[in-house]
Amino acid sequence: MNIFGVTTAEAAFVGGAVGSVLIFSTILSIFLYVLLIIACWKIFKKAGEPGWKAIIPIYNFYIMYKIVGMQGWWWLMIGFSILYSIVATGTGYGPNLTPEELVAFDFGAHPFFITTLIIFCVTSIYVSVVYAFRTAKVFGHGIGYTIGLLLLPNIFWLILGFGKSKYNKRAIEK
Repeated sequence: MNIFGVTTAEAAFVGGAVGSVLIFSTILSIFLYVLLIIACWKIFKKAGEPGWKAIIPIYNFYIMYKIVGMQGWWWLMIGFSILYSIVATGTGYGPNLTPEELVAFDFGAHPFFITTLIIFCVTSIYVSVVYAFRTAKVFGHGIGYTIGLLLLPNIFWLILGFGKSKYNKRAIEK
């Protein structure tokens, strides 16, 4: 039988290939996620924190910010996220806008939205750079490792967890 110019056998082959790729990518993603959790567990242990804290979402970020001495930044980022969400909801902008609605959205009519968005983006970038720098520093690395944490975070977190890096809390006090 011929459906849209494609035989049933060809459609079955393509469907099987796509299904295989999806299954493979899902298994690979789960494997890498578990590997990163194990690396974070080891990083927490190096810093004197119980490893189980690496498993709990959001709380693990709080602990990492604590490890690198950035507790106040954590709450600042949460505050900006909440503010941004309130502003986005109040202006009618949201993640479920269609591309047509997004193009038609009058950003000029919502200067507070634009200002909040810019502040959120700049703050996020700044905090990410400071966080990467402080993480590299407390584990005995320099600016090159900071750049690696920013550009290839998964690889550098694995190196940090499974490598010979030592935690030195005094490094952030200098």
